[in-house]
Amino acid sequence: MTSDIDAKVRRMMADMPGAFNAANAEGVNATILYHLTGDGGSAWLSSISTAGCTVEEVTLTGDANEDPDATLTINMDAQDYVDMMAGRLDAMQAFMMGKIKVQGDIMLATRLMTFFR
Repeated sequence: MTSDIDAKVRRMMADMPGAFNAANAEGVNATILYHLTGDGGSAWLSSISTAGCTVEEVTLTGDANEDPDATLTINMDAQDYVDMMAGRLDAMQAFMMGKIKVQGDIMLATRLMTFFR
């Protein structure tokens, strides 16, 4: 049975390529691993470049917190991800409160939201 949070995460991930604004990602060629935990938890790999954005669900093995090939790994609770994407949780505040943990290209993390409408 799919939880409400899981359904929202899946919808948001499916909508990500359509919301992508390639003009704002000029010069970017990155792979982002979203590791979402808790109720509705899942893992998603997103590739971003000026050519476009793709997203696919992945199964993590080994160290579930990091993909060695990812430019950026974002670890957070699935509910917090939904709240952040809906504008109910400020990404910078969530980071400062430890609700978001990032590994890899921190500068990319600060620009990530600007790549989407």
